[in-house]
Amino acid sequence: MIKKTLLLCTSLLIFSFAKAQKGNNGIQIGARAAFPTEKLADVANTGYGATIKGMYGFGADPHQITLEVGYNQFGLKNLPASVSGHYATIPIYTGYRYTFGHVIIDTQAGVSFNSIKGSGPGGSASGSQTAFGWAIGAGYVYKKVELGVKYQSSDVRDDIYDIKFVALRLGYNFTL
Repeated sequence: MIKKTLLLCTSLLIFSFAKAQKGNNGIQIGARAAFPTEKLADVANTGYGATIKGMYGFGADPHQITLEVGYNQFGLKNLPASVSGHYATIPIYTGYRYTFGHVIIDTQAGVSFNSIKGSGPGGSASGSQTAFGWAIGAGYVYKKVELGVKYQSSDVRDDIYDIKFVALRLGYNFTL
């Protein structure tokens, strides 16, 4: 079900922004290295992720409304050799992006589909939860390449599904 939701959101994102006629509009495809924070840092290794973000310009050039869909995964630490497991999150966030020349500030909020999965000789186990999530980031754009840092949190009232991390991002911006 999560894969279908992700595919639907990505399709809507691409088609809705492809029709845009005015303003500073674009699509960004990005990758990230994600460093867990707080309780997640105790149990998970450095993770990785990918995103697609639609950016719709309004008003003066530096203002954009965004819609971002992503995937992030963190392997679990200190597991026996025969056991594997990971945390994962699929955030779907809307946001506001402001550009100061080459510097950008990006704030976002939305829904995050968080999960934990594990398997070993005795079988497998998994669980998931949907949570409110938010993020704030800053970056630098040179030509169409964007380098940035972002803090992302999907706080589920201090339980095992909390996924909080700082990410180093690399994105490529396509102008529409």
